[in-house]
Amino acid sequence: MTIPRYKHFFKRLDKFSVCAIKADPNWIGVERDVECLGAYHYVVHGRAKVGVPFKEEYFEVKSKDFFSMQHLFPTVMMDIQDDFYMIGFSALHGKEKWDGRLVTEPTVLVQKESHLICFDGNPIVNGKQLERFDYADLSPDRTYEINLNGGALGLFTEVSV
Repeated sequence: MTIPRYKHFFKRLDKFSVCAIKADPNWIGVERDVECLGAYHYVVHGRAKVGVPFKEEYFEVKSKDFFSMQHLFPTVMMDIQDDFYMIGFSALHGKEKWDGRLVTEPTVLVQKESHLICFDGNPIVNGKQLERFDYADLSPDRTYEINLNGGALGLFTEVSV
């Protein structure tokens, strides 16, 4: 019998963090509130069940899904169904609240300071091609030209502290 493997990646930035999980099928894990500040996630590939330990309710995520786990805090459990790779946007502190979404339109006008993360592919923002894990701070009252180019971009704005 082979024990399923799991890798966790984490990079702390000035205003947020980026994290990623790679896991083999049949891996099951739990994150506690101390480390579980991943507000939004994008599944690059695979499938998993996500929920709270000892609760019957859970939801399933699959390739290309974008979802939030904020409602599950302080403890989150994952049951990996297939070879799994997920990238996440994480708050720095538990008191922060963020709005997040996938970019789908060809132009984005931001009203407040926001942050863009490339989750997949090679999207182009204002003429600059991005790769997975590239990120950019977006200035208020500025329009950004977006060519998704088959990729996935997450847009994040802090709503409260």
